Order: sequence, then C-alpha cells, then structure tokens
Amino acid sequence: MSGVSYRYELRRDDEVIATGHMTRERALTVGEELTIGKRVGIARSIEPRLGETELHLVIQLVSPRER
Repeated sequence: MSGVSYRYELRRDDEVIATGHMTRERALTVGEELTIGKRVGIARSIEPRLGETELHLVIQLVSPRER
C-alpha cells in the first residue's frame, strides 16, 4: 500500500485524547477537515520527525457547534 503515513495525536483543547497511525492516499494539508472514527477534527500541524518515515500530525477536535 502506498501513500503518506502519519502518526497522529487527536486533541481536545490542549489534552491528547487519542493517538494512532494512519496512511492516506494523498497528503493532508494544515486546516483540512478529517474524520477519525466518528470524530471530526482539523489538521493543525504536520511535521516530519527526524529518523522516522511517518509525519507527525496534530488533529484538533471540532465541536458540533463549531462546524
């Protein structure tokens, strides 16, 4: 399977509530909306990590009233 690999942190405010790995067919961009499980979030940062093939992705949860 080819694509872009990420190690992500799912955050609510400043609290990390979940972490995981995912691969996407196309690269994400900062500000893009995405769904993890049933939760909707915004990509807040995408950064390479020294010595790792996965990019570090921070996803900020969006409350239903913010959408």
